[in-house]
Amino acid sequence: MSYTEDLKRFTASPITVGEGNFRYVLSGKKDGKTLVMLNGGMNVLEMWMEYVEPLSVDYQVLLFDYPQELRTNQELVKGMHAFFNKLGITKPIFVGASDGGMVAQIYTQKYHKEVGGLILVSTGGMDAATLKSLKKKYFLAPLMLFYMKHCNYEKLKPKLIKVGMGHIRNESEEQVAYVRDMFETIFKDYTREKDVHISGLLADLMNQTPVTEADFKEVEGKILLILPDQDFFSGKMQKDLIQLMHNPEIKYVSGGHLSTVLKVDDYVRTIRGFLERNVG
Repeated sequence: MSYTEDLKRFTASPITVGEGNFRYVLSGKKDGKTLVMLNGGMNVLEMWMEYVEPLSVDYQVLLFDYPQELRTNQELVKGMHAFFNKLGITKPIFVGASDGGMVAQIYTQKYHKEVGGLILVSTGGMDAATLKSLKKKYFLAPLMLFYMKHCNYEKLKPKLIKVGMGHIRNESEEQVAYVRDMFETIFKDYTREKDVHISGLLADLMNQTPVTEADFKEVEGKILLILPDQDFFSGKMQKDLIQLMHNPEIKYVSGGHLSTVLKVDDYVRTIRGFLERNVG
């Protein structure tokens, strides 16, 4: 099935909480523990749509886009906290991929007694060493953000799709076709404003106070790391992430940065097994 076909079965609802206008999907067992899926660098909740049905059998599952009104990561996590309170969600278990994994760490740093668990996928740590490395890699980020605000954005879209397809590693022809359809479908209606917002949040990651091991003590024994062997985040970054966490369960997988949307069945099995063993 194509990404476009999958999308036809999926709709989200709006809600305003404080300064943020949240677009979200909430499904599953209302009396179950809540899995909060945190988006990667395109800020599209639909990246998780194939996870909803299999995980909703035993858990409540929340998907949402980061509101454009919340311009920094600190504003975002404060807005998320108010959003969860509005929905009656306590002790969320975060499933964060890529940028979402870093947002999960910022949230845990701020509300460490209010997190039920961490499942971090294809991401790096918010530790001092990783942030220093990312600053060097993205030292031109402010210039690129300025360009994005003033360029012909429609002409930029094909280049952005090419960058996204650059994360393909050893995927099958069918998987490559799915990813291409995904990027082309997303960018068809993707706006400059949405891209500037999420790019600003990504750049703002470098401004955050680095996390430390102490920030994750409260979730010791409730941490799962799913780490692809050909990920965007280097092996060094993965090791630094592991050192941050308290007794994490680690699952190494074959694939690259797009495995989160291409190997859903494998990831769901891993997530469910971890939750049954460690969270209940």
